Amino acid sequence: MSSEPPSAEAVFDTVGAAYEDAFAGLPTQAASLRWILSQLAESDIKRAKIVDIGCGTGRPVCSVLSEAGHDVLGIDISAAMLEAARARVPAAKFEKLDVRDFNPPAASYDVATAYFSLIAGVTQNDIREIIKKIFGFLKDGGIFVFSTVPLDAESADIHWMGNPVRVSSLAPEAAVAAVKEAGFEVLFEEVSTFTPKAEEAGICKADQVWEETHLFVYAKKPAAK
Repeated sequence: MSSEPPSAEAVFDTVGAAYEDAFAGLPTQAASLRWILSQLAESDIKRAKIVDIGCGTGRPVCSVLSEAGHDVLGIDISAAMLEAARARVPAAKFEKLDVRDFNPPAASYDVATAYFSLIAGVTQNDIREIIKKIFGFLKDGGIFVFSTVPLDAESADIHWMGNPVRVSSLAPEAAVAAVKEAGFEVLFEEVSTFTPKAEEAGICKADQVWEETHLFVYAKKPAAK
């Protein structure tokens, strides 16, 4: 019997659309979306080109940003999540794609978001390289919002909301450093806690849920001099 945990794709296909219910009402995410919209308004960008990496069901990120009139692409590895996203957020576009295989032209996006999507099925080096890739495809002055569960973990096998999964992450200081080392200017960082409503969403039992530490980072690609 293999000791390998299920792939990240299989885990998120299992969780499916219930993920949205488990994380509904996350105040730090809502605040970050308001910040993105305010930054775009200040820059007078009427129709920004945005990619949400690990978009899940498309809500709230793709829905909020597309309803504000922006051109939004959500990418995810989970077919189940994307099926829900296409039904729930018809104004956005969605593709089944691993961010490691996402290679848009340089300086082609105004905004990139990665909410808790650089954890499952990646290595610490992957996280750093993906952040560098994001820097490359953002325009000068482009916005990046990154959130994660900040731990010093390298390919660790854990149980997450009742599901075995292999994860990697960076401790808070290392995660912020990775964003800066990619070339971004970090404008805001915050560590908070949140307990997913996974039992209420029907994902797992109450004793399989715990309070998570969350790191949110708001960053900008410096404008060309």
